[in-house]
Amino acid sequence: MGTFVVVGVVVRADRDARTAALALGLAAAATLIARRRLPATTLMVSGGLVLALFAVDQSAGAIAVVAPGAALYSFALMRGRTHLVLAAIGAAAAVFVADTFLVGGHPHAVTLQTVAHVTLIAVPLLAAEALRNRRAYVKLLVERLALAERSRDEEAKRRVEQERLRIARDLHDVVAHTLTTINVQAGVAAHLLDRDPGNARAALTTIAEASHEALDELRTILGVLRESNDDDAPLQPAPNLEDVDDLIAQARSVGLNVCLDRDGEQPEHVPDAVQLAAFRIVQEALTNIRRHAAGASSRVSISFRARSAAACG
Repeated sequence: MGTFVVVGVVVRADRDARTAALALGLAAAATLIARRRLPATTLMVSGGLVLALFAVDQSAGAIAVVAPGAALYSFALMRGRTHLVLAAIGAAAAVFVADTFLVGGHPHAVTLQTVAHVTLIAVPLLAAEALRNRRAYVKLLVERLALAERSRDEEAKRRVEQERLRIARDLHDVVAHTLTTINVQAGVAAHLLDRDPGNARAALTTIAEASHEALDELRTILGVLRESNDDDAPLQPAPNLEDVDDLIAQARSVGLNVCLDRDGEQPEHVPDAVQLAAFRIVQEALTNIRRHAAGASSRVSISFRARSAAACG
């Protein structure tokens, strides 16, 4: 900025006024050093120096006017709308004074040239407003990106929490069902160990089979916690409606009087989540029967209706 003013003043100023014009131009350009810390002061001082330069040499003043223009741009960026309007009015008054009294020499007339010069004040103001809007847009964009990132993190945490709850429910169903079976059979074995070793041995065999099946199912459930590229991860599918028969047979083997009824034809495609839910419901119901009503009769009914599948126990 200083180089532009110096070169312009040297080239365009009259020889007799060149020294004074150069000093005023350099002083106006030097004030821009403080335009970020003291924008209002810089605008007023640089504007006053350029007005003085117009009085000394109007051609040099026309070059040095870029200094208050830059100061006005900085002021517009750093101050609010009210200060901006006041600065624009002050700058327009300064341009009017310079063009009418110091250059034109016609104090009683407003020419199109004066109007054009006043209009040029809008250039730094519009440039500052454009940059202000761009900064606001970038800030808004950054905030939206940060919000989207937080939303993704929260969604990921929510899904992890849901998966943990699902695994916890499955583990509860498996452990509760198996431990109840083992508890019943262990009591039977202890009761018959001396009087009927054959039936006691059968009860112990049932305990071994139940524990083995429980371990297999636990491996299947916990397999989802392994990495997807783990070749040792179990591939056994989750329980479905076809496994309800085995569940009933196991319940009967431990002395429960339970019947299974099927109503309707099972559709070809039943969602895995529905089948797993039906299996767990039956499993939980049988577990509760063993705990609280071991001698009672029970019935499990599975009914299929058009466009839906339901299971209850």
